[in-house]
Amino acid sequence: MENIVFYEDRDFHGKSYVCKGNSADLQGFIRRCNSVKVEAGWWVLYERNSFMGYQYVIGPGEYNDYRHWMGFNDCVRSCRIINNVKGTCKLRVFDRPNFEGHSLELTENTKSIQEKWLRHQVQSCKVLEGSWIFYEHPNFSGRQYMLEKGDYLHHSAWGALKSNVGSIRIIMGL
Repeated sequence: MENIVFYEDRDFHGKSYVCKGNSADLQGFIRRCNSVKVEAGWWVLYERNSFMGYQYVIGPGEYNDYRHWMGFNDCVRSCRIINNVKGTCKLRVFDRPNFEGHSLELTENTKSIQEKWLRHQVQSCKVLEGSWIFYEHPNFSGRQYMLEKGDYLHHSAWGALKSNVGSIRIIMGL
């Protein structure tokens, strides 16, 4: 069973909370989150309640400091399990909203999307298979946005304020 443990302090100290299953709002259980142990499953952590704010995708392992999951701060207020982390992966990105304009189909990690596609923005996309992470900058850095199978008509549909996508990663390929 998927299992994740949140700790208020670094190095797995302080008050802790265990989340088993698919999702949880952490408010009322811990005040801050400085370390995490993922015992099973892939998870997306959210900076705010109700699965809002910055997103951080993490898989099995131990993260003794929030910077190790590329966190901007010690705020984790909600989490959920990621489905579709096995099997084939296919993604189509578009440079205009509503699946219009030029497109590119991807089936593998892309360290720099500009090397494959001379566009600086992804305005819409279709996740045809698998689960993916969009990163704001090349080399898998910056803000993260987790996308599962489905249609995203506009970059705001995956939670981004801007349409900048610098790199893209398959979740199962991490």
